Amino acid sequence: MAHPVRELSRPSLPPSSLPPPPAPDIEAFCRAIAPTEFKNRSLRRLVRLLAALDPGGELRVRLDSIEDVAKWLRSSGAVPPVPDAVNGATHGRTAHLRLLVHVLEQVPAWRRSLALVLRSVLRECTALSLFCKTGLPTEPGLVGEALNRMIRPILPAPPDDHELREVVARMFPSAADARWLEGVPSDLLARLGAALRARRSEGTGAWDPLRDAMCDAVALLATRISSLGLSYEIRERAPDVALRKSPFFELPRVCDTFIAAAEGDAEDATACVSAAAACRAVAAECRSTAAVVTKNLEQFGVSVDVVYRIELIGGSLARLETLVQLLLPDQGIEQQRVGANLLGALVVGGLHDQSVLALVRDNMHMLARKIIERVGETGEHYITATRAEYRKMLLSASGGGLLTAGTTALKFLIAWLKLPPFVEGFLASTNYAGSFVLMQLCGFTLATKQPSMTAAALADSLRTADAKRPDELVALVARITRSQLAAAIGNIGMVIPAAIGLDWLARQRTGHSFLGIFDEGAPDYVIHSLNPLHSGTIPYAALTGVLLWLSSVAAGWLENWATFQRLPEAIAQHRIRRFVGAGVTRWASRWFARNVAGFGGNITLGFLLGMTAVMGKFFGLPLDVRHVTLSTGALVLAVCSLGTQALGTPEFHAAAAGIAIIGVLNFGVSFALAFAVALRARTVNWPARFRLGSAIVGRMLRRPWEFVVPPSSGGGAHDTKPHH
Repeated sequence: MAHPVRELSRPSLPPSSLPPPPAPDIEAFCRAIAPTEFKNRSLRRLVRLLAALDPGGELRVRLDSIEDVAKWLRSSGAVPPVPDAVNGATHGRTAHLRLLVHVLEQVPAWRRSLALVLRSVLRECTALSLFCKTGLPTEPGLVGEALNRMIRPILPAPPDDHELREVVARMFPSAADARWLEGVPSDLLARLGAALRARRSEGTGAWDPLRDAMCDAVALLATRISSLGLSYEIRERAPDVALRKSPFFELPRVCDTFIAAAEGDAEDATACVSAAAACRAVAAECRSTAAVVTKNLEQFGVSVDVVYRIELIGGSLARLETLVQLLLPDQGIEQQRVGANLLGALVVGGLHDQSVLALVRDNMHMLARKIIERVGETGEHYITATRAEYRKMLLSASGGGLLTAGTTALKFLIAWLKLPPFVEGFLASTNYAGSFVLMQLCGFTLATKQPSMTAAALADSLRTADAKRPDELVALVARITRSQLAAAIGNIGMVIPAAIGLDWLARQRTGHSFLGIFDEGAPDYVIHSLNPLHSGTIPYAALTGVLLWLSSVAAGWLENWATFQRLPEAIAQHRIRRFVGAGVTRWASRWFARNVAGFGGNITLGFLLGMTAVMGKFFGLPLDVRHVTLSTGALVLAVCSLGTQALGTPEFHAAAAGIAIIGVLNFGVSFALAFAVALRARTVNWPARFRLGSAIVGRMLRRPWEFVVPPSSGGGAHDTKPHH
């Protein structure tokens, strides 16, 4: 038996040569189908639309007719109940569809006209972009694509009547339509499919032309997936197999076999089912290979292009498997359901492809994946589990506080030089960056850098943990909390005596307090600048939290870039090893890999802190920064200048409250931003987040000290270092 599309289009049996069944009188039909509601507006409008269908009209006329029928389906007016209506429903899309199906079953002439119109439209329109482009990831290009999507609804554009993608978008223009399509009752789908299925006696069959389009789409999708999967960027991260053994190489070939079977005789259903099973098996292998590539992103580095390729492979595989299911021999209601779900997904995909916000979300997800993979690994170094590690964190943070006192003193010296704004900002940035890099080289810790690093590690654990046993996640949160507390105590606990020591040294050398050497009004200015009610302390502290998070982004990006470019390997294999020895280059490679993220984050943070105020002056904006450790050192120097009597003044109390607020905002804002980006990159769902929150609250109520100091035993079974 020949392919149904080709057979029905033979000149010996043209559909137009078949005599159409007689159409009933509209008035008589309305009275017969709804004796008590024959004047119902929705019923009469439907009957007029069906009676006006013209299979021989121009394409534009036929498109308008089926779009009008779709608009009638979406309308909200009441319709007369049909005999099989559930609970006598008369409102909503489903009630309208039930009435439409009932009318088609009662009137062969209108059923035949609708089937012929649909069939002719599907034959004259191309469906390749609908199946192969709609709803699938688009190539990264944020600015250009965003401008295009914003301008598209404004500028007039002629409709492309031969593009089925646009026809579907006009028929179902909202997300509510997609939700309805996916929830249409199965009995209605079966009856609608039966009403529009091929009838040899009538020469109709609405969906026949779609089979050719689906076969072409399967071939195109398989070729695209193969091309993406065999690209160098993917193969470099995939399991090491011969190219011709790769599932991406085999996929187009098994799909060609399936297409040949699907286009063959209907009696050869067994071969079609067998070929479909082979397609699904190879597609599953492709998906497994893509999963391995995803796992290897951290080892080889992440790029937006690689993330895009992986997501496009996944989306294309899902679409291919759906089309293969629809091309199988008729499976009744199950196949109708798959088709309705696909149509709903295409409607949602079309809306997604036109949305600027969706474009931004997609690109932000790719960028988040690019930068967060490295930050999570770095964040693990800031998490302590045992009391020995806790004490080590205290000592490391104490060293950071000692250096910060010197950084604060240099900050005032640079300000007293009264240099041009840019030069002053550059020197201040160099002061901060040099101090932070020196901390890194000495193994010291700056507490405010931790939240943005540890948030990524927490999000990664949240994604991979067993949702039914959140104990390990809660233990990780407790470790992060007490590690952060230890770092803050070490920083502030040491910056205070170090600042006092600097002021004592200045008095011994000059006879004046440190702040009083060049400016007697500096102490009062410092105290006033930290007042949370009479200064910009609160917004400046929140802005500093943003800058701290941005520095972690820079650290992750730089480490990812170095890994992607294979710089550590290049250093280890550099030709200079002929002169200095392979051991030296290997040590340099390990040192670079271990410190590149820190250098990037520390230098970025230094220049962000130093240049923010300068850029604010340049643009006329009230911008400044408030860093908790630096601000604490400045407050101590101010009190040393004013004397101990300043400790009892309201101004000092307000400044001390400002220090506490600065600390909360520095830590909270940077952690919140990093955690939100990490959750987006890891695609952690909301239920998992709520489960973690409730488990944390319960643990804090039962064992609050666990969030302050480590258990004496080192933590037990659930308090070990996380492994990623």
